[in-house]
Amino acid sequence: MRNTREKLLATATQMFAEHGFDGVSTRDLVYKSGVNLCTINYYFGSKQKLYDAVIDDIVAQVKSAFVRNIDEYVSAHDKTPIERIRFALGCFFDFLFSDGISNEMTMIVVREFISPGGGYNKIYNDIINPLKMRITRLIMDEIGVDEDAAYIRAHCIFSPVMSLRLHNSAYHRPQEFLAHAKEQILNNIELLLYGGNK
Repeated sequence: MRNTREKLLATATQMFAEHGFDGVSTRDLVYKSGVNLCTINYYFGSKQKLYDAVIDDIVAQVKSAFVRNIDEYVSAHDKTPIERIRFALGCFFDFLFSDGISNEMTMIVVREFISPGGGYNKIYNDIINPLKMRITRLIMDEIGVDEDAAYIRAHCIFSPVMSLRLHNSAYHRPQEFLAHAKEQILNNIELLLYGGNK
């Protein structure tokens, strides 16, 4: 029974990533997963609730594999704000380029950000915004700017990592390239914070 639910969830993740929520019918899901139509209703109630379960699964995986792992470090008072920002960004990079999040999960998150649907609020409120707000506060502590200015810098710090991850989904760059990219992105933090004046 559990295997059927997990199989349907995995199939739905793949199909929603490829075609978006509106591009997938329950008939497509049934055919691709090899289950009958009643199975979707039995386990999830509807296509929308199945999609919600996919989003919940993505959020749970990101939180367990990434967010909780940096929580203690980002809150540490024996590290400077810049050390904590670099650590958080490095963890974010490592997580996005690990097996912790699949290409399909990444595509669903991106689809939600490009065209917000049923999962945008959960992804944003449970993962993205708490992390950005932590980094925003660290930036405020580090360079003494107001919250809006710090938030813009936090956005600029994290955006290149996500952009590179999307690019890598299509082109699969070698590890040496990714290591160089990570080093450059981490080095850019000081430029974004200090404008090269430190």
